[in-house]
Amino acid sequence: MTYQDLLNEAKDKIDRLDAELILGFVENKRREKIFSNLNSFLNDTKIDLFRKLVEKRKNGFPLAYITGKKDFWKSEFKVNSSVLIPRPETELIVEEVLKQNLTNKKILELGTGSGNISISIMKENPNVKIYATDKSIKALLVAKNNSKLNKTEKIIFINHDWNEDWLFPSLDIIISNPPYVDKNSINKEADGVWHEPKEALFSKKSGLFDIQVILEKSFSILKTEGKIFIEHAPFQAEKISEFSKKIGYKGIIQKKDLNKDIRISIATK
Repeated sequence: MTYQDLLNEAKDKIDRLDAELILGFVENKRREKIFSNLNSFLNDTKIDLFRKLVEKRKNGFPLAYITGKKDFWKSEFKVNSSVLIPRPETELIVEEVLKQNLTNKKILELGTGSGNISISIMKENPNVKIYATDKSIKALLVAKNNSKLNKTEKIIFINHDWNEDWLFPSLDIIISNPPYVDKNSINKEADGVWHEPKEALFSKKSGLFDIQVILEKSFSILKTEGKIFIEHAPFQAEKISEFSKKIGYKGIIQKKDLNKDIRISIATK
């Protein structure tokens, strides 16, 4: 069978772009090469693999976990089911952090996952000092691998759970894309989400539990004028503003993503 035959076969099961990317993964070729060689043939082993992966995608398994990679900011990151798949809206954190004067600054990222945020920042500012933490050893292994591939090996990766003691130096900036999804609010048919690590997605108290812990504990280790950048759901913006003021942050700015939804809050000590 040719590339075209297989893509035609898959068209009633999954999106055409997904099918092309899966075929590219099977053939170890970029999508452009697939598209420009539609009359090329595959052997039976690869045909079987393609069909199995199409079925996985049809059943909601994330494309990024099938191909093992995801683009974020200006780089490509390796991903697997141990880490949350980097999302375009999270690029807003990188964008806003890069607007700061980062000269000689110390940054802490809480819940680094694949390392996409810290790595993207360090690639733009090689001299910044970044501590990137995660409670999952498996996630840290993915992040360390991505750091090596992206030549940002100065990042210090630490196994840490923010519900435990914090033993960090005084910091200029804290960053987090924590779990903030209310499990009860998610459609059981939602594409892919049930395959991602639950501890990286779901949080108690309508998704606000971990955000509140992070805001409270961050206050004591941020320097005066230090900032915390935190991603959250749009409906949580008002509550986060209230939490921040009660804790003692003197100012909070909230930024919208490309969908015009409030996606991050920036609180200043």
